[in-house]
Amino acid sequence: MRTYSIEEKSQLLRNHFLLKNLSSEDLDKLARYSQVQQVDPGTVIFSKNDAGDSMMVIITGKVVIGSTSIAGKELVLNIISEGEVLGEIAFIDGEARTADARALEHTVYLVLERRYFQPLLDEQPKLAAELLGVLCQRLRNTTDQMEDTAFYELKTRLARKLLAFAQHYGEASDEPDNIELPVNQSELGAMLSATRESVNRQLRELANANLIELNQGAITILDRDGLDDVAHE
Repeated sequence: MRTYSIEEKSQLLRNHFLLKNLSSEDLDKLARYSQVQQVDPGTVIFSKNDAGDSMMVIITGKVVIGSTSIAGKELVLNIISEGEVLGEIAFIDGEARTADARALEHTVYLVLERRYFQPLLDEQPKLAAELLGVLCQRLRNTTDQMEDTAFYELKTRLARKLLAFAQHYGEASDEPDNIELPVNQSELGAMLSATRESVNRQLRELANANLIELNQGAITILDRDGLDDVAHE
């Protein structure tokens, strides 16, 4: 495993939107006590009810946040990618983890321990507000997901999720939005509370309607307005 110097870790922290306004002294202090970890795909980073004594900043890779029932059914709540944070809920209140976190691909992340970060939150109201903003956005996303599951058919939920992926992962251009799914079809089904087979069937229907194009796991949106119409049916 590669070893990161204090200077490298400080630069990684400085590039993050949450921490960009901290002084060099504070960044170096955080860097000194932070750890860089890397994990292979499928590795569990933390489990529900684990102690919430740290927050992670993703350097590279993607992590799925979810929960698994006793029967083994998985509910995917979110996908965390480069530049985003995970573990912020338990990090803020000091209670147990509220969900599981599992690497979807080779992932490198920076671990910030609560005991070293908490004093900065006490001293930096703007930093605390930024972190609360992240928490509020996650809550909004979870609320939207619950509403989608309760009120919309699978085809509509899928269209809404694809548009969300386009906004989050797609690049703004005049060309069609090339979006490589950050999850496989089984995990996409888990996000939509549907089976893989059902999701595949709906993807094919959208492709047959010339709204999207499917090519070896990648999705290209051909008609954003048309897909938006489906998302609001």
